[in-house]
Amino acid sequence: MVNLPLRAQPVSGTGGDPWTCSRWPRPGSRSSRAVLRAFSPDKRLHRRFEEVVRGALAAGSARVSEMVASLPSPLQNRFHQAKALYRFLSNPRVEAEALLDRVYQESATALEGEEVLVLLDLSPVVKPYARALEGIARVGKDRRPGYELLTALGLDPAGRLALGYAHLVAYGERGFASLPKEVEGAIEAARERLGGVGRRLVYVADRGFDDRKVFGQVLALGEEFVVRVYRDRKLGEGGSLAKVASSLALPCGEEVELRVGGRYQRVRLHFGWREVEVEGRRLHLVVCRVPALGRRGEWWLLTSLPVRGREEAARVVEAYRRRWEVERFFRLLKTGLGLETFQVRGLARIRKVVAVLLGLAVFLWEVERLGDPFKGFLLQLGGKLGLPSERDGPYLLLRGLVRLLNYEVTQELLKQAKGGRGRSFG
Repeated sequence: MVNLPLRAQPVSGTGGDPWTCSRWPRPGSRSSRAVLRAFSPDKRLHRRFEEVVRGALAAGSARVSEMVASLPSPLQNRFHQAKALYRFLSNPRVEAEALLDRVYQESATALEGEEVLVLLDLSPVVKPYARALEGIARVGKDRRPGYELLTALGLDPAGRLALGYAHLVAYGERGFASLPKEVEGAIEAARERLGGVGRRLVYVADRGFDDRKVFGQVLALGEEFVVRVYRDRKLGEGGSLAKVASSLALPCGEEVELRVGGRYQRVRLHFGWREVEVEGRRLHLVVCRVPALGRRGEWWLLTSLPVRGREEAARVVEAYRRRWEVERFFRLLKTGLGLETFQVRGLARIRKVVAVLLGLAVFLWEVERLGDPFKGFLLQLGGKLGLPSERDGPYLLLRGLVRLLNYEVTQELLKQAKGGRGRSFG
């Protein structure tokens, strides 16, 4: 997919070849060929893969017709190009797992540090008006038709993101076992891909993973966990988890940045901790309250990490807060790249589209994280006004990348129209 970790190059101007601004795989590049090398020597597959990647990014959509509309092509060839992309998605030599493997390998090599957070997430991918999609079922709180995307994302102290596991869960799929089995596979795969000698993994999860089997599996692998719990449990020393959490003093306070009311802002939080015995295990309960979030702002964090004082309790709270940061990744997938707009039916084809978008989302995350001239160049293209209150968000970057791609499309169409002579706008 994208040749991660990205290392953007300085930009001296808008002239010349815009693809030199980053290591995005230009047509025929070594990084793009490496993705499909295992499938076939067929050059057409390589070309179609590049068209899907470029089309999805330029269109901000998983819909094939919109991908094609964003690619350089004479008008009379649009229909044939769309058919070619559908054939690519149906080709059995191109597998979603093989596409994802490249993202797993390349993004994991970018991680640094002795401790990496593994952020477990189960996000609904809704198709409210769909009826004929393979394996579709009712998902999410609203029980709308769709699928669920199970991911394990590695996040290091510097904010580098790696994809450790991703699978589109289809509850109506033939042979589907159970969600706990899927979660078990995600935890094991993430450890294999993101772990390493001298590296400690801390699995961080929201309330949907409040399950003693999850706790036991992580501990059996020799790793740690921080899970926001909601189920009440009897404690070994007597009483219940809910009773302890509601009566626990919260003597410590800190200011952190959180998304509140649709925008990020500095908010005050309060926390306290206590050692508890849960189902025969000595763990720690860290209770945190964020008044600015209202009812959503009470977190009961159960952890296997040692908590002997304020700093270690704050470390647990920070691990869970950083899990909130990764919501930007899913906004990129759904709003920025149009994850839920796909219109292919077969599960194999849907999963290939999802694999491409996951690679693009990791790419965009890394471009946003890097504070180099390429990022500033893209922000300018995206329409940055330069106001003191303006945030350098991912959507400005995405708009800048789309304009860069449109420039490339225009150049290619002019070359076709002028018999390859082209024209310079530098």
